[in-house]
Amino acid sequence: MLLVFLAWLPAVPEAHAQSRFVQERDDLVNWYYAATFGTGVYTSGDRTVAVLQLPLSYTLREPAEDRWGLRVTLPVSFGFYDYQYNDIFNQGLPEALSTISFVPGLELEKQITPRWRLKPYISGGLGWEFEGGGNAWIYDAGLRSRFVMAEDKGVEFALVNRLSLAGYNSNEDSRQPLGYLAIGLDIVVPTRTEFLERPIIFAMTPAYYRYFRRLRFAEFDDVENSIAEEFELAISVLTRRPFSVLGIDVDRIGVAVRGGEGITGFRLFTSLPF
Repeated sequence: MLLVFLAWLPAVPEAHAQSRFVQERDDLVNWYYAATFGTGVYTSGDRTVAVLQLPLSYTLREPAEDRWGLRVTLPVSFGFYDYQYNDIFNQGLPEALSTISFVPGLELEKQITPRWRLKPYISGGLGWEFEGGGNAWIYDAGLRSRFVMAEDKGVEFALVNRLSLAGYNSNEDSRQPLGYLAIGLDIVVPTRTEFLERPIIFAMTPAYYRYFRRLRFAEFDDVENSIAEEFELAISVLTRRPFSVLGIDVDRIGVAVRGGEGITGFRLFTSLPF
């Protein structure tokens, strides 16, 4: 699927003629959410946005016991209005690109103790919305944490957290500083199966997201629609040694369902956001 999208993107036209009218341009998309959601589809009321994200990155220095690791992140996200995955079978690929964002950043990583790993990060970039001609500066800074609470016969129970201070400023004078605290439980279960000499591990990760300020998702009939919290359940397969494919580090592949207060989303991921 990813290769099909990549082959198609260079021919994308500049406008989406069939999208429905919205009174305010900034109501078309939540800039931060579309840039950070990852590959998937999310829906607010009768607005659906499909996102394809290329999570490109480059490791400058591997983490070690006595030093921090350093990685450059280069995620590029493409958004398509009113398009869902099942439309691929009914309508084919979307005819136009609706949004694009590029939010590069730096990520540090260190194994503080054998059980505790920290990842401070900072990123900032720009997003464009082709249908209404809008754009926005997008920023994000925070801290990720993973702490192994217990392990029994190879089954691992880890507390995962993320603290984020983020937001966006658009050229339509719309801005939204926001932040959230996420907490989850990463449960990993080893198997006896191997792939390319790497043991395969299954994982389940329920998580809760609490926003410090309500996050706006304007709907066609309710421009004040917003959310304060979300719940997510992720199922994935992972390895202890990551793969690197075209600059994308893949340590796990999975699918997640997320929802809260009228917002629902389904996403694919190659690493957990913790």
